[in-house]
Amino acid sequence: FSEPVAPVKLNIPDYLEIIKKPMDLGTVRTHLDNGTITNPEEFKTNVVLTFDNAMRYNPSNHDVHIMAKTLKELFFQKWSSSEATIMEKWKIEKSGGDASGGPSEPSIGKRLHDADFSDDRPMTYEEKRELSQNMNKLPGKKLGSVVQIIHDRNHKVLQPNPDDNEEIEIDIDKIDDATLRFLDNFVKEALAKKKKKTA
Repeated sequence: FSEPVAPVKLNIPDYLEIIKKPMDLGTVRTHLDNGTITNPEEFKTNVVLTFDNAMRYNPSNHDVHIMAKTLKELFFQKWSSSEATIMEKWKIEKSGGDASGGPSEPSIGKRLHDADFSDDRPMTYEEKRELSQNMNKLPGKKLGSVVQIIHDRNHKVLQPNPDDNEEIEIDIDKIDDATLRFLDNFVKEALAKKKKKTA
């Protein structure tokens, strides 16, 4: 889902005959960064199109179809619970202001584009355990950002929960060290801001 489907490379010559408007999350992120996507509804439409395309092309019992369905359901859950806030923030930012009265926080797409992944020191078991525990303390919006970061870096790490198709499991041991270090900083920063707000 993170990059355009390559029909020749994947040996699926009929892909563009079935899928009339290809889309992927990498392209969505690029469109966000360069301003092609101008409002939340366009963002939602393109994300959903990514998953719908995967479900349309692949049979219902295929892993790609199952993952697309799971991610689409998760996206709608997060979107429905945050849509009012997202729209309000967009209206404020469009008018040149900011909901908090301060500088607006860069999007995850922008942060990843500018991110430094040079710190690839291996994490110890204790560090991974602490990161996992801290991730579970994050509010829904920030946890969604963590999922997006992991997906953009290596989507194969995300797997549907066999006991609950609406949940996604993250195998932290399969995440590369550079991404783990970035996540560790991201999560600690998010928790520090959360603590500051509640203090």
